[in-house]
Parts: sequence; C-alpha cells; structure tokens
Amino acid sequence: MTKINTYFGVSALLLSASIHAAYMPYVVSNYEGHIGGYPVHLSLQYYDFGKYINIEGSYYYNNHRAPIPLYGVNKSNSIVLCEINNDDNFDRYIVQGENFDVSKCPFKLTRDPTGLVGEWRNERSILNVDLKATIRLNEGVLHGSAKEIDIPFWGQTKQHSFIGIYEVSNDGIAINKVNVVEKTNGKIIQTINPQLKGCEFGSYMTSIFQNIENDGSQVRLNCYSTGGDVSVNYSLNKKTFRYGIVDK
Repeated sequence: MTKINTYFGVSALLLSASIHAAYMPYVVSNYEGHIGGYPVHLSLQYYDFGKYINIEGSYYYNNHRAPIPLYGVNKSNSIVLCEINNDDNFDRYIVQGENFDVSKCPFKLTRDPTGLVGEWRNERSILNVDLKATIRLNEGVLHGSAKEIDIPFWGQTKQHSFIGIYEVSNDGIAINKVNVVEKTNGKIIQTINPQLKGCEFGSYMTSIFQNIENDGSQVRLNCYSTGGDVSVNYSLNKKTFRYGIVDK
C-alpha cells in the first residue's frame, strides 16, 4: 500500500544529460492564490480516474510547502475536492477508488474568468478561496506565458517536498529536473535529474502526482515501461545530505 504519512520523497545527484522528452498524456492546470489569508499553490489533473473520481490534485500552503493530495468531482462549472490525510484514505479513495461523501469534502469551488473561487471549510472554520489560473498542460502543450509547469508530487519526507519541473524543449514537454525543497524555509537544496539509470520518468502514472512514491525506508521513481514495472530507488545520505541512487 502506498504510504502517505511519510509521502514519497526522491532525489539524486545532478548529472549533465540531455533533456528527456516523452508523450505527456496529462491535462493539468496550476493555480496560485489564497485560502483565507494564507497563500497557496494548487495543481489539478483532469482525468477519469475511476467510477467516482474525475479530478485529482496536490496543493500546499506556501509557508509549509507540504503537498496535500486531493481527489474529487469536476463538473461543468464547479469542483468539489476532498483531502487525503492518512494512509487508509489514500488506499480507499486513490488506490481502490471507493465512493465517497462529497458533502464532507472541504473544497467547494466554482470557475470564474480568471480561475477558481469558493470556500474551504471544516468543523471549526470557513475560509474564502480565491485562486488565479497560471498555466495549463494539455497533452504535451503548455498554455500560458511560462515555459514550464511545476508539479508538487505527493511524495515527500518530513523535511523535504519534491517539485517536478515539466518544461518546453525542442522535442516537446520534458522533465529532467526535480527540485528538493526545504519545508521550513522554501529553499531548493538540491536539483536532480530523474532520468538517470535509464528511467523514463514523468509520464508513467495516470496520476501525474504519483510518479514519485514511498517504498519503505527508500523512495521510488516510477519509470515508463512497455513490459513489467520498472523503478529506480533512492535514499538520503545523512553525511552529504543528498539523495542518491540505491544499487540493487
């Protein structure tokens, strides 16, 4: 079962390599704005993930930088999003695709000309949500003024989050960078090349946010393969404070 409490962190030493481009079957929109008075970054993928879920996502508060997995229902003019907050919920709703009570989802959003507006609520609070669309990835094409789109992978450690950079190249959309971000201060402490060891990384998992997963005491990059599952594992070197490939 995929773990959520440690999330799925990853990194490796940065090595020079050509940018790897591959077919990107994703439709993803990024947003920036506020939940109440708190600045946030939100990324949503539109896809039929199962019988009940047709949108998944990841968002973080800028002062914490800890991506929170999302799942929910996307309709013509509205979006309802639930948060994943433990291993059991992840297994039930993301892995198994069970039905869920949309009335208990904290996000109730509607589209406006510039992005998304609505509210986030729990038992104690109701906060206004105001999010502006920044960039969109649509099956290998970026729409917007930027040349890259940031993807906050669900994989993370207690100290670090991992942000994939999908960017425009001569061959299409490529990902040859994953930024390792210190949660306490938002600094990038390492940038890694996820294509090492022949890992065709970045377009394998149906959910783009799940391309990085936890694998017990190590972390795993899911690599594209026409045969069996292929992955590359990494662990944190406590002396160098850098992530490196684990030899099998």
